[in-house]
Amino acid sequence: MKFTAFREGSSFLFFFSFLSSILLLSWQASTALALPTDTSSLVDVRALTIPNEEQVDELIQDPSKFSSWAKLGEPKVDTAIFFTGQSNKNINNIVIWANGVGLTSVRNIWNSDNFVHKGQYPKVSDAKFKDFQRAFSTYYADQTKGTAYLVFPHSQTPKADGIFWSIELERIIDNAKVGKIIWIDQSRIGDSNYDWKTEQKVYWQQGQEKPAGA
Repeated sequence: MKFTAFREGSSFLFFFSFLSSILLLSWQASTALALPTDTSSLVDVRALTIPNEEQVDELIQDPSKFSSWAKLGEPKVDTAIFFTGQSNKNINNIVIWANGVGLTSVRNIWNSDNFVHKGQYPKVSDAKFKDFQRAFSTYYADQTKGTAYLVFPHSQTPKADGIFWSIELERIIDNAKVGKIIWIDQSRIGDSNYDWKTEQKVYWQQGQEKPAGA
């Protein structure tokens, strides 16, 4: 009787161990299938959307090469906005507003949404990244056509040392591809009673001298 019970217990333990082994092998197989077999593809995606340190230097020297990192045809005609002298929070608010009404900012034209963020370039110094910002702003201004928009408070004047006034506006005037820059009142973009499409204030138009900076 005791021998029979022992044999039955042993059989149960054997069956339990056998079943556990099958389940373990099955889990390992499914986990292996879930993991990417070639992680180099993940690296390749980043290499195609975020330039390395050497490429940053090349882009600073020749902003026309930004075309390899930008979406084709962006910004579209009559959609480009510009801003200046803003905190990151204000820039985010402006960009969100612009996207919501069908306008485009320098942040929106790249193959990677993170293209303009310093955190993507850990090996690039702060000073060089500022040159990089000036370079991609040059490219953005060079691609702008039709009517452009300056999103900035009507009660203030863009500073002369800002990227907009010192670089982007300069390129816009020289390229002669923009007919006018409509000045959207930044302080009112959250006002439901403000219709930016009917804004009459013009910051600059072809034939005029460059406006004075602050």
